[in-house]
Amino acid sequence: MFGELKPGNQPTVVWLADPTNEKVNQNIDGTIFRAEPVGIALKHFNCLKVNVQEIPDAELQKKYMKEAPAFYFFDPAAKLVANVTGKRANSLSGFTKLMEATWDKSFTMTLKEFSKKYKEILDSFDKIDVKQQAVTRDKQKLEEKPNPQLKREVETAEAEIAAEKAKVEQDEKKILESCALRPEFQPQKPADSE
Repeated sequence: MFGELKPGNQPTVVWLADPTNEKVNQNIDGTIFRAEPVGIALKHFNCLKVNVQEIPDAELQKKYMKEAPAFYFFDPAAKLVANVTGKRANSLSGFTKLMEATWDKSFTMTLKEFSKKYKEILDSFDKIDVKQQAVTRDKQKLEEKPNPQLKREVETAEAEIAAEKAKVEQDEKKILESCALRPEFQPQKPADSE
């Protein structure tokens, strides 16, 4: 079944899900995939969800029905790094441990280091959003009743927000660029043909 997985530019996680087990699937969706560290990391993974009931091969379907829920983690070369099945697949700590192992095998920056840096970026965007909400409220006040002093404050605040946002976006770009695939997973450059 996983023989069709092709090497790529990211690690991959495959979730084998049995749709008849709604409670387990809701727990995985709510507990695992909504956890902030998981969300940060999975942006750098190919994520596939397989409905085990739709596997065309009857023998494979039977095998994977017994394992569901299950997660299979692959490096960018499409080699299996780890997997977790059954009740253990329903655990946030179990999932994150295997995700971290796959990440650390795939990228030059550890997941802990990347998550810490990227969390700072997200926090900065949140602070900018709070400031933008305050400016929006002040703009509404200006629509109701013009006030030259408030207008100047709004214009100053908008300029400051734009500058802060540009800096945070630049910082985000640097962090993303510094988190590269390990050399063994880098695409091979074609030899110069002379």
